[in-house]
Order: sequence, then structure tokens, then C-alpha cells
Amino acid sequence: DTVVTSGGIHGKIVAITENVITLEIADKVRIKVSRPFIVELIQKAS
Repeated sequence: DTVVTSGGIHGKIVAITENVITLEIADKVRIKVSRPFIVELIQKAS
């Protein structure tokens, strides 16, 4: 899935835990975001 954070960062979800979502925002670039800061689902994985 591709999502947008409240800070405007777009990324692909690569891992999910209880409180943290790991997003890939570029090739081999991953960031961790607290779940409440994910505000929009852009594209659902098929």
C-alpha cells in the first residue's frame, strides 16, 4: 500500500508493528512513522 503521512511524505508500507509503520520513500530508503501520523491511503496493493 502507498500512504501519505501528516507531514506530506509519500511512501510504500514495507512493515507494520503495533505502533510503528515502516515506509520506503525511495530505493533502499526507509523511515519509521508512528501509526497516528498516517493520514491517507493513496494506492491499495493488489
